[in-house]
Amino acid sequence: MGAFFKYLADIPMRVNYYEFVSFEQEALRYYPGLVALALGIGIAASLLSLAYLTKREERYARLSFYAALLLSAELTVLYLLLIRYHLGMAEVSFINPFEGGRFSILMPFWVEKERLLFWLWIYSFMVLYAWRYGEKAFASSLNLGSLAFLIAIFLTGREEPLPEMSALVKQYLLWEMHPFTAPLELFRSLMGKYYLYSTWYMWLHPPLIFIAYAAFTVNFFSCVAMLLRRDAVYDAIGYAYAKFGYLLLTLGLLIGYPWALEAWRGTSWWWSPIISASFMLWFFYSAYLHARLYIADRGMWRITAALGIAGYLSVIFAYLIIFLLPGVHAYV
Repeated sequence: MGAFFKYLADIPMRVNYYEFVSFEQEALRYYPGLVALALGIGIAASLLSLAYLTKREERYARLSFYAALLLSAELTVLYLLLIRYHLGMAEVSFINPFEGGRFSILMPFWVEKERLLFWLWIYSFMVLYAWRYGEKAFASSLNLGSLAFLIAIFLTGREEPLPEMSALVKQYLLWEMHPFTAPLELFRSLMGKYYLYSTWYMWLHPPLIFIAYAAFTVNFFSCVAMLLRRDAVYDAIGYAYAKFGYLLLTLGLLIGYPWALEAWRGTSWWWSPIISASFMLWFFYSAYLHARLYIADRGMWRITAALGIAGYLSVIFAYLIIFLLPGVHAYV
């Protein structure tokens, strides 16, 4: 444990190829194990949640809460490791053959395979906050959402953090040791990442969107609970999280507007599937919040619950469209 915290505190300065490989290997000593540990905690938390939902014994609710608390703490440690990895990678200095001088790249903490992890990390705190409502069955069920995220992360990104950027850095440092032929495409890739990740909206737009997604995840569970239990308390919980998520989503989309103008410069970007999916998501939650104003009307709770569930399906659809289709979003 002492070696791990020493690693977190020891940021390399101006590394060469061998120092970077050593630095990366040290990170890989901990990263896969921490992801696997998070998955184990998530499985345990979900089993405890299911035990409480079926048996309604107080001890299972208490253990479910402690498991959720442990998962949140473990994810925080994992994220500290990732931040330390980003800071270490930012110490690599690259030659700028196009403009002269040198540059370094501090990658935002929610790119490449870390997107889902950031989403889950924020969601884990929202799960803990949900316990304040006193609805133990609902709060316990939120652990099932954490497990779904963990399975996706384990299957797609447990091996190493930032694999694309890591490969570029190592390729560059090898060239710096043996600079016989200038890899122009490598420099173009590095400069592209430099300009993309140095923009202010990359540090604001994605985290706002993912925090909104986390809030919508809680809203989804509340809408399902409302349909199953028909209790107004679930509507109140879902409404609170939906309002918070909608505010951040709207702000995040507005901040992302300059990115859209630059990414689709000279093209008819308004009808792009990526833009359309984003606005579809926003319209679903606009409809949910508008319908919620008439919750006292007969049968309106069913409509709001259905809109909340459909809205979350649009979240999943938008996420897959934005990061799987070719385009600027596919590279971050």
